[in-house]
Amino acid sequence: MLDKINKICNVLFKYRYWIAIIIFILCIIFELSGSSIGIWNQFIDSGNIDDGVIFGNSRSIRSDEWAVLTPMTFSQNFDGFSYFSNLIRGGNTDVSMVYALPIMNPIQIFRPFQIGFLFLGMAKGLSFFWCGRLIALFLVMIELFMIITKKDKLLSFVGAILVTLAPIVQWWFAINGIAEIFIFGGLAVILLHYYLLTENFKKRCLYLLGMVICAGGYVLVLYPAWQIPMFYVFLAIAISEIITNRKSCKIRKKDIISIIIAVLVFVICMGIIFINSFNTVKSVMNTVYPGGRAETGGGQISKIFKYAMNIFLPFKSEGIQNTCAEATMFTLFPMGLVLAGIVIGKEKKKDIYLLLLLIIYMLLGIWCVIGFPEIIAKLTLFSNSTAKRSILALGFAEVLILIRSMSIIKTPQKKSVSLIFSIIFSVIVIAICQHANPTYFSTKMLIAMFIMCIYLFFCIFRYQAKYAKELFCCGIVFVMIMTGATVNPIRSGVNNIYQSEIIAKIQEIQKQEEGKWIVEGLGFPIANYVLMAGVPVINSTNVYPDMEKWHKIDTEGKYEDVYNRYSHINIELKNEKDIPENKFVLEKSDVFKVYLTSEELQKLDVKYIFTVNKLEEYNNEKIKFEKIFATTNSGYYIYKLKE
Repeated sequence: MLDKINKICNVLFKYRYWIAIIIFILCIIFELSGSSIGIWNQFIDSGNIDDGVIFGNSRSIRSDEWAVLTPMTFSQNFDGFSYFSNLIRGGNTDVSMVYALPIMNPIQIFRPFQIGFLFLGMAKGLSFFWCGRLIALFLVMIELFMIITKKDKLLSFVGAILVTLAPIVQWWFAINGIAEIFIFGGLAVILLHYYLLTENFKKRCLYLLGMVICAGGYVLVLYPAWQIPMFYVFLAIAISEIITNRKSCKIRKKDIISIIIAVLVFVICMGIIFINSFNTVKSVMNTVYPGGRAETGGGQISKIFKYAMNIFLPFKSEGIQNTCAEATMFTLFPMGLVLAGIVIGKEKKKDIYLLLLLIIYMLLGIWCVIGFPEIIAKLTLFSNSTAKRSILALGFAEVLILIRSMSIIKTPQKKSVSLIFSIIFSVIVIAICQHANPTYFSTKMLIAMFIMCIYLFFCIFRYQAKYAKELFCCGIVFVMIMTGATVNPIRSGVNNIYQSEIIAKIQEIQKQEEGKWIVEGLGFPIANYVLMAGVPVINSTNVYPDMEKWHKIDTEGKYEDVYNRYSHINIELKNEKDIPENKFVLEKSDVFKVYLTSEELQKLDVKYIFTVNKLEEYNNEKIKFEKIFATTNSGYYIYKLKE
């Protein structure tokens, strides 16, 4: 039976790229994605329109995807995919940097997964974006672990599953470029590997071109909190490759010239991009939030053990503040370090990959658990990250160490010793998890975690024994499906958005007479819903501040600290006599409220107001609010501001 299964697996592995292409095409045809835009049905009465979810649940906590990134992305379809949006913030917003939306520009070569939006429409473009990244991540990780394991197919598959379906990857999958960091970083290392193994100049030039694209894609993720610590992990693998192949790799004069040209091309491309967006970068760096980081790390020791509880996160959120914040890599800590110790100490094997990965692991571990002095944090660039975000890189390094060690060890540990240490490690992991989140676990959950840990730890200790490989692989696949594959929904299409009565009416109004919109009396995320109709919305999420706009209201700059930030903006209309003492109010680090009069709406060139309030009471001799639409069931109104 096992022989037949192994043969099937070998065939699947051999034709993995063709299988991936077929799956990718089918996903696009059926418009499948993992977006949580079905949540909009809870805010907007869509009548009998289905939310599109085939399997799983839309996640309201992923609001930075369904309520920010996806609406902004859809808005680009109505704005010709321009470099500067005329819709977000009410106009003239650089969309190439913050949130990095699809644009009709050569820059897209560094963001290939957004290309589908340019040519396939919103539904299929969304599918291209989600499924393309998921499939590419899995394939790249298989190839990377094939290098790490010296072509051990089973371990490479396990490594790819551990990364692709990692809880932290899936809970953050759509935003901050988490998939792109793994894809571009991993692919760059793979291309370097093949560059070092060949002497064919044409192939080397192609590999260099690929590395330039990967480097550009990695840099343009523009999320240093993950990029910087992850860079250290990829750097360790790259240096290991160079040291391992240094004797067999011959670098000729023309190779040096081609490398210099590749570096210059990269620098020129990045230079052009950052020059075009210089004002945007400057604006972001000068904001109160997020502004420039000056972190010193530390305080994340319990997070190292929390992978065990991640198996429950898709099914239970009561008892924890933020599901996404609890998500980690599924590392099986401390097994990676234990096996590395056995390889280096007991089996006396000197392995450059393990040594360098352990060095980086210790560096990341100190940063995450203890922290660095400020000067060291700045010198290593970790000051631009946080310990919470660096857990991603620490976990990835742990997985690499584990898989590398398992590929090297030739002798299984004794059954009795394996069982004893499996029990000890399981008790420690579960005790720390329970201590960190005492209100989260039931007795059954603790027992399930205990059984899972003992099973996987024991299989790792006994990995070279008969059937242990297969049992370990089956266990990992089951756990990762539960832990990662169930996080995001499987949905089809975007009908719940674009068959909506409200979206259709907004588009009809805008077509009759163009004008700028605001959403009044409603908090986040409704302004971004209106944005999806393809109209300019002043208080859609301001990814960086529009200081000129707010200076029209705050002429003395009294409230700059409130609106000089990435922000979701709540607008309330008031008569002059009813304006509170503080005109701008900071409600959260990324949310502020502003009270405006009808005259101030004119200053902002507002023509249409989407609201739940009746605005006729604000009519005066100069300004009139004319109701032009009322929803059937959900209590929303659209007013037109007239002089």
